[in-house]
Amino acid sequence: MSHLVLSREIYSPLDRVFAYVSDLTRAPEWWPNLSEVRRLGGGGEVTVGTRYTFMYNMFGRHFPGEAVVTRLVPGERSVLEASGQIHAVIRNDFRATAKSRTRVTVIIEYEVPSLLGKVVNTLVVERRNAADADHAFDQLKDLLEHEALARIDEGVVL
Repeated sequence: MSHLVLSREIYSPLDRVFAYVSDLTRAPEWWPNLSEVRRLGGGGEVTVGTRYTFMYNMFGRHFPGEAVVTRLVPGERSVLEASGQIHAVIRNDFRATAKSRTRVTVIIEYEVPSLLGKVVNTLVVERRNAADADHAFDQLKDLLEHEALARIDEGVVL
């Protein structure tokens, strides 16, 4: 089992960061390896049991899968379990560090797909996944902070 931990402080209020990250259909906007995410069973509020299908790209290969929200504590934590060609547990923890700042930490436990592990050394895959995840979290921070700055420019107080 492989393990990743990422954390960023984002200049954006807790409720906005939590809502954005918890809506997995928005993840391809900031996590380039996710080329497609679809919610199953209609829209509405994300709750425990909300299901998604996804396509994750790694080393030029496409890995389809499904994910389900297994735990959700609004404003604090969300946990997803992924199955299919990629098996993973993704835990997102959220904490307000100031009125307009949020610390988001993700812990990902995953298995390197067996098909990929036979072609590429597992250590190489883990290092590449860590670099991709780090880049994704930089994108998340940039996207949400850009949105916060735009609201300030419009005179909206955070």
